[in-house]
Amino acid sequence: MVTVLNFRRTRSGVLLAVTCAAALSLSTACAGQEARRPQWSEGVPATDSSSAAPTPTDASPSPTPTPRPTAARTTRPPASSAPPRRARTMGEQTTVTVRVTGGFGQAQNFTGLHQEGCGNPSFGLVQVRVGAAGNVSSVSFRYRVNTVVPFDGSGSARTIGSDRGTWLTSLGPFRAEPRNSAGGTIAITATAKFKDGSTRTARTSTSLKACRR
Repeated sequence: MVTVLNFRRTRSGVLLAVTCAAALSLSTACAGQEARRPQWSEGVPATDSSSAAPTPTDASPSPTPTPRPTAARTTRPPASSAPPRRARTMGEQTTVTVRVTGGFGQAQNFTGLHQEGCGNPSFGLVQVRVGAAGNVSSVSFRYRVNTVVPFDGSGSARTIGSDRGTWLTSLGPFRAEPRNSAGGTIAITATAKFKDGSTRTARTSTSLKACRR
């Protein structure tokens, strides 16, 4: 028996079969994808891809750097000039010396004074020498006798003629005092005063001899 196929019906059936096969394959593939869902690694959180990136207004503002203080420059004061040197006075520019010798007509080997009535010489001559003779206005002296009962005195010197570089005055005689019979030291200070008001001093000493009467 020969079966005659209807071509149109056969083509429709083939198309339906192909269509069903394609649909079945797609369903299987979808089922397989549903079964193999993505597995995330442990400790790595999933991020929401739908979260939007922060806008510039949401970001924290960066801190403004604080400017470092700059050291103020100090100006070095100008070096002070040395003070002007003070002019030396007349007294500072000269020399003064003093010594005691025997009086006029006495022996030159003078070693000291005797108390009055106890021997010779009983008085001496104080001689003051000043270097700048033309600038001297006056010369004075004072003395102190360091005995058991001390005593002192003062006086002024005089020039001889026009020589103002040499000034003279007398020392003694000193009255004998029983308590001072052992004698002592005589300290003499001469002071020269100059025309500018300055002064200069010189010192010497001699002895008051013991009284043996």
